[in-house]
Amino acid sequence: MLNSNRTLKVFMYSLLAVISVIGANLFFTGRSLAAPSIGWDGEHIISVVSSGNSWEPAIAADPSAPYVYAGWMQYVGSKIQIKIATSSDGGTTFGPAQTICPTCSTGTGQYDIVLATSSNGTVFATYMQSNKISFTKSSNHAVTWSPAITVSSTSWADKPWMGVSPNGNDVYIFWSSRGNIFTIASHNGGNSFSKPLQVTNETGIYYYPNGATVLANGTAVIVASEYPLKGNSTKITGAIPIVAFRTNNGGTSWTRTVVDTLNTGASFETGSVTTIASDGTNLLLVYSGSLTVGANGKVFVRRSTDSGVTWSDRTEMTTSASGADATSVAAAGKPGLFVITWMDKRGGAWNVWERESLDGITWSSDTKVSDSASGATYKTTAGFGMPYGDYDMVAINSSGMPVTIMGEGDVTQTKGDIWVNRKQ
Repeated sequence: MLNSNRTLKVFMYSLLAVISVIGANLFFTGRSLAAPSIGWDGEHIISVVSSGNSWEPAIAADPSAPYVYAGWMQYVGSKIQIKIATSSDGGTTFGPAQTICPTCSTGTGQYDIVLATSSNGTVFATYMQSNKISFTKSSNHAVTWSPAITVSSTSWADKPWMGVSPNGNDVYIFWSSRGNIFTIASHNGGNSFSKPLQVTNETGIYYYPNGATVLANGTAVIVASEYPLKGNSTKITGAIPIVAFRTNNGGTSWTRTVVDTLNTGASFETGSVTTIASDGTNLLLVYSGSLTVGANGKVFVRRSTDSGVTWSDRTEMTTSASGADATSVAAAGKPGLFVITWMDKRGGAWNVWERESLDGITWSSDTKVSDSASGATYKTTAGFGMPYGDYDMVAINSSGMPVTIMGEGDVTQTKGDIWVNRKQ
């Protein structure tokens, strides 16, 4: 939704935020602003509404220009495609969704998009083309992309994730293959990659990668929740190690550290997720899981000031959720700021919540960013039906403002859309 008069728009949102304090429900140019959190634009859908089946969103923000990139999976006919939308105003509005690789085979689906940016304006993407891991990049704000290349050589691959150094030279991609972790590295901006390296060789487990970061000193850290596995089923109850993998030699070798151990929770759909962010120097580990098997999930953070060698004690972020189930953590960082989001079910329905910290130690109160009360059949004043997909994300734009992206859906997990919100 485009609005050429930014000044008027800011005034109207500020007015609506004040009115919401006294309980009013207003609508503005098609966007539901029933109770936007003060200081936020108000969430809206950016996926194709007529599809009603879009999930697992990605987001990345250019650190030095007002470009924000969003990606997600969406059905096009009977096939799933990766869609990309670009914002040139810091995440306030997004252009039309484009297919990331229109020349790729239409006979296979595309899944699990992850985006990253660098200081020179390049945007990087990794995703699944069928059960292979693909990589591509764009140097013109996602107008065109380099020919997609297959970077995995294993027979079957799942759940790719990516970390990129601030200058864009170092690119690390990792994924799960038959439950174990494989990685590759590039030190020339993704022009070429190392051969896949098998980092783990375990049985009875399934790693779910969901976070990676590269520090200015060259250290790369990737993280994952390690689920118990029996046969081909990951829907097994038990302990879930929260695992960090670290390299300081360019990805030639990795060390594995179990930072914490939680448990499977109330349901597989709202299970453990682990992610990581950096403020350029310090690391913030964000993860969810249950303190006892079958209990509602909680969200915790730990901080590292030595590039992931050691970690602080865990701090719970969901203390105001009144014991509600929580999952779908996301995190972003820049010098002087960490931002996290998660979903929880306080009040009887699901919502997305956000907190901020200048140092990873002291945190703001939680703010609801899933603030629309309508716009989809599954949206009410209480929230939405269920998380839609395995993960959400958050980015910080070049103005230092968080931009959230989330998959929200119905209680049957058969219909959902991609929603965004931006702090002003």
